[in-house]
Parts: sequence; structure tokens; C-alpha cells
Amino acid sequence: MGNFKKNLLICWFGVFTTSMGLSQLAPILPFYIRSLGVSEYGQITFYSGLCFGITALMMTFCSPFWGHLTNRFGSRLMLLRASFGMAFLTLFLAFVQNVEQIIIIRALTGLVSGFTSAAIVYIALISPKEKATYALATLSTASVSGNLIGPLFGGLFAELVGIRALFVVIATLLFCSFLTTYFFIKDKGRANDSVDLEFAQTGGLRQNLSLLLTLFALTFIIQVGFNAVMPIMSLFVEQIHHSARFIALWAGLVVAASGVSNIIFAPKLGKIADKIGAGKVLLMALAFCAVIFYLHSLVENIITLIFLRLLLGVGLGGLVPCVNALFKKIVPQKKLGLVFGFNQSAFALGNFIGSVSGGFLAGLYNIEFVFKIISVVFLSFALYFAILQRKSIFA
Repeated sequence: MGNFKKNLLICWFGVFTTSMGLSQLAPILPFYIRSLGVSEYGQITFYSGLCFGITALMMTFCSPFWGHLTNRFGSRLMLLRASFGMAFLTLFLAFVQNVEQIIIIRALTGLVSGFTSAAIVYIALISPKEKATYALATLSTASVSGNLIGPLFGGLFAELVGIRALFVVIATLLFCSFLTTYFFIKDKGRANDSVDLEFAQTGGLRQNLSLLLTLFALTFIIQVGFNAVMPIMSLFVEQIHHSARFIALWAGLVVAASGVSNIIFAPKLGKIADKIGAGKVLLMALAFCAVIFYLHSLVENIITLIFLRLLLGVGLGGLVPCVNALFKKIVPQKKLGLVFGFNQSAFALGNFIGSVSGGFLAGLYNIEFVFKIISVVFLSFALYFAILQRKSIFA
């Protein structure tokens, strides 16, 4: 048990530094592109979006391949590959001379990435059955907290030492993930040869194909829902604040609120899921998030919006970790890497589609409409999962 906790802590540190390192690009990439000679506003926004989107797009196509290699060679090797590859490529960002080089490096970053998905597989394999959801929920807080702290640290550090020096710092953080994995994680993170009894009770992989597709779709929908509002959140804050004063500060508080509550409540919900079942917690979290998203469309002041974002973070803590726990329940150990690879593709594609669709729908209708659509989609999945619960599936 002590070794399990040590490995969970190391993986948490690796996911945190990876998420923190990569999320630092958010506030400074448009300025970096402008410093390379791109002066027109429309081109800056286009290239900024392309540089972010192409990484997720490459992850969508490449994640199943890395998942397959995880099955063959173990999670530890994939953790080392991803952390070293991202560190090496991020360092190159400090020396680019034009925006085309940034695009190429970001595409290659998406090609070699996958530290978080490899860490999920590793923890899923080594965690005791009675602590599986708690461990996966704890690991999920690393990504959330890294994404929360990263933009703030990146913007501050870029102001102090410059953007190119910041990329060196990011590369160093990613290399720290490589070093801690190399020196402190000795277990290869490979599946046992023995038959998984719980899997044997639920049927073969082909028999569970419809269940797998349901979980893939749910991962996709979760990411679409949460990312659809991110590009337009600042505009929504401005709309209900009715003032340009401190708008950036308020927008930052609104975005950070869901991350803070998620970090606090995700492990607690993981412990509950280990006791009553991940499926039950997932159903309640879907219904809860559906209600909270709808209430977003009725907000008229900043304080209420921050309160709702705090509640949304609680609901998020019961979604992704429980989905991952259900994968562990219905997938044999030897196939976990491949399945989580496909799930990572759904995750990345949801990020990409969500970011694009949210802005499009807000422009076509309004921001409140986006919140209502997300609410309807989450409620639909909650009703579907309620039916599965009655059939004793995903219990």
C-alpha cells in the first residue's frame, strides 16, 4: 500500500507539472506570435487558435497508438517518452523564428504527448480495487490544479524574464516529470497475466463494446460542455458586470472557481464512489451539472456566477474520475492502455469541438443559449444512465 501511495504521488506530480507547464502558454502565445512579425489582429487570433487546436487534433489521432504501446511495453515507458518528448519540443519553442515553426512544434507536441493518459492507466493498474476511484479522482486534481496555476504563473514569469525564457522554464518543469518518473517509479505498470475476475463477470471486450462507446461518448460530451463556455466566459462576465473595470480579474476568478472546488471535492467524491459505486455517483453528477449549467443562463451578477462555478467544479469531480473507474471495471487489464488511448482521443476531440462550437453558437444566438444546450445534453445523458442503472449496468 505504501508503494501504491508513493507512485500515486509521483504520478500526481508529473501530471501537475505537465499540465502547469503546457497551460502556461495560454496567456502569452498571442504576444509571442506578434513578436515574430504577425501584426494583423485577425491573423494573431487565427494562428493562436491553430497553435492550440492542432495539438489537441494530433492527440486525437495518435492517442490510440500510444495506448496500444502501453499494453505492450508498460505505462512507465510511456510516461518517460511523453515527458521527455514534450520537454524537448517545448525547449525548441524558445528558439523559433516564425509562426510556422510554432505550428510544427505544437503539432509534434500533440504527436508525442500522452503523459496524463499513461498516468491514468498506470494508477488504474496498480491501485487496490477498494481505492481505485479515489486514486483516479486524486490524480484528476493534478491536471485541474496545474491548468489553474499555469496561466497565472506563465503570465507573471513572462513579464519578469521574457517569453523565450519562459519556454525554458516550462521545458525544465516537464523534464522534472521525466526525472521523477525515471528515478522513483520502478514498476513497469503492465497488466497481470491472470484473468481479471470482475471483468470475467461482465463479459468480453466485444460484449462490452456498446458500454465502451457510451463511455467514450460521455467523455467527449463532458469536454465539449466544459470547453464550449471557456472562450466566451470573459464576454459573459463583461455582459453581466456592465462595466469594463477589473473585468480581467473577475473573469479570472470565475474561471478559477470551478477548479478550486474540483480540487477539494474530487477525492471526496472518489471515496464515496468506491463505497456506493462509480455509476451512481456519475449519474448524480450528470444531473447536478445539467441543473447548474441551466442556472448559468439565468445569472445576472458576478457573485452568483462565481458561486455557480464553484458548484460546477463539485459536479466535475464526480464525472471524469468515475468514467475512468468504470473503464477499469469493464475492460481487462491487458486492454486498458488501448481503451484509455481511444478515450484520450475522445477527450482531445471534445476539447477541440467544444472550443469551436461554443463561440459559433454564441455568435449565432447568444451566450445564454450555449448554457441551455449544454444543460439539455447533460440531462439527456443523465436520463440514459438512469436507464442503464435500472438494468444493473454501470452500477
